[in-house]
Amino acid sequence: MANVKITILSEKMRGTSFELTNDQYTIGRADSANICIPDPTISGHHCTLLRNEDETYSVRDENSTNGTRVNGERITDQIVPMKSGDILQVGGVEILFDMGDEHRTEMHTMTVINLDDTGTATIDSARMRNLGTQGVKTTRKLRENKKHNMMFYALIGVVGVAVIAALIWLILTLTKGAPQP
Repeated sequence: MANVKITILSEKMRGTSFELTNDQYTIGRADSANICIPDPTISGHHCTLLRNEDETYSVRDENSTNGTRVNGERITDQIVPMKSGDILQVGGVEILFDMGDEHRTEMHTMTVINLDDTGTATIDSARMRNLGTQGVKTTRKLRENKKHNMMFYALIGVVGVAVIAALIWLILTLTKGAPQP
């Protein structure tokens, strides 16, 4: 039998893989689940992976609160067969289903770019440009944010004026109290 596994694609547990060798696996947030994913969008016993007679797997939703989807299609009462490359969404967590090379069929992903046709294997990754920013969160550093810069400079100016005023007051106080020759 091939190396059948699932790999979590979402944030907290990204890259975590589970090899599937048993006939049945429960996926859920509860500690009693065979595959425990501690995410608040996942029900205690969210869904079940079932091994078929042909050594493939199917998925069944267990009346979860946030639902189970295969490649974006919500499943309810039915048992849905899984293919290598399918994306299983359990609550808000995405999981890649991988049956190894012997079961690999043509895979379709949600990306717009076909990486096989780009010839990127010969391009140094340091020279690659971002091919798109849709859905990418960008962060701004303080020095790049004009509003923050203005507030920072205003604060520095107020503190600077206060320090100068305090020095002038101190000098005047000391010179008035000193004896005149």
